Amino acid sequence: MHKSTLYLLLVFSTLLLVPLVFAQKVNDFPKKTDPLHIKVNMFDKLIRGNHWNEGTIMQHVIFPPAGLDRPIIGSQADCLDNTAEMLAAYSYKYALTNNPNDRDFANQLFDGLLKLETVTGIPGLIARSFNKTDKPLWHEKVLWYPMEWHWSTSMKGYRWLGDLSADKFTSLFYTVGIFWELCADYEYKQKAAELLDRFLGRIIDNNFKLTDLDGKMTLWGNFCPNLPHQSLNSLEMLMALKVTYRITGKERYNAAYHMLIDRYHYDDHQLQSKILWPDEWKNPWDDDHAAKSLYMLMRYEDDRSLLIKYRMNLNRHWYDWQNHDFTFVGDVWLIILYQLLTGEDVLTEKRIQGIKDMWGFDRRKSEFKIPTEDGYKIVESEEEGSATAMIRNYWFGRYCGLIDPSW
Repeated sequence: MHKSTLYLLLVFSTLLLVPLVFAQKVNDFPKKTDPLHIKVNMFDKLIRGNHWNEGTIMQHVIFPPAGLDRPIIGSQADCLDNTAEMLAAYSYKYALTNNPNDRDFANQLFDGLLKLETVTGIPGLIARSFNKTDKPLWHEKVLWYPMEWHWSTSMKGYRWLGDLSADKFTSLFYTVGIFWELCADYEYKQKAAELLDRFLGRIIDNNFKLTDLDGKMTLWGNFCPNLPHQSLNSLEMLMALKVTYRITGKERYNAAYHMLIDRYHYDDHQLQSKILWPDEWKNPWDDDHAAKSLYMLMRYEDDRSLLIKYRMNLNRHWYDWQNHDFTFVGDVWLIILYQLLTGEDVLTEKRIQGIKDMWGFDRRKSEFKIPTEDGYKIVESEEEGSATAMIRNYWFGRYCGLIDPSW
């Protein structure tokens, strides 16, 4: 074969591979038998390499040919949660290492949260996710609420997902609180305070309702004292007010906190935030958000009567948590958090092994039903889930001194 012909074939072959290689920047996976610190480090590289989207972390990435050469194709409703978990992880990590690179990455993640607000064009309105694109993407159409994707009026060429929910609300106050507490410098402390002030101020202005672009309450945005709402939402709102008051120093949030307690008894209502029966009604994600709320409240509150009630809520959760089997990645977080808040030694050999066995995700091949003008087409691609909860668990445990760095 002529050298020029061979060269062209090599170039052509390389070009065919470029989208796949570019999309999957990191392809090294740990083994399940690797030490925990090795697994965490390798999953961290996978997340930073394959899930990074302008400061946010995509929860689910579909690679070409079903996806694009950027990690923006996939389910995105929980993008804020995953970004928040990574920001909390790096805030805990920075508190241990004092490494300026860890702080810089945390700052980039916080800037990603700010962009989730900027893209909506409305101060205090935060998106679930955003994409830079010149047209609607196929995964938007198969989302169960495709009408919540909007063109940005403030960032040309971007689309964003609305209908923020109570779990994203909780993740935001938890992670910004941790970032402010452990990692942020003076400039970023100010940015953190201003973000929470805009966000929670808008909610209070709407009578404790999380409202969307149209001014209407979102599907899971009811914290309103004048409307029936879940007990978990009462707990989450108390946490948000306590964190925002601590960070901003504005009496408005302290007054609202005590008003909801004195007039509407949110402190009593929150006691029932853990569903114990029937089993099929239990939700591990609710456990995660209750844990975030209790972690912030029990460290920031100094009123003994309120602390007793928050401890009662934690005890109610522990009644169920102590039987968890580590099939949910958040189980590690719940165990460590309970020991930290109570001082009880609950790290049995079995639970320590559960911590050491933490895993992020397995890359897999799947078929995707992609809508087209002529119907649907079936495309097979590789996809990745998220390991942000695992990374958060690890650095939280390290920060608390309950995970040995040699594990």
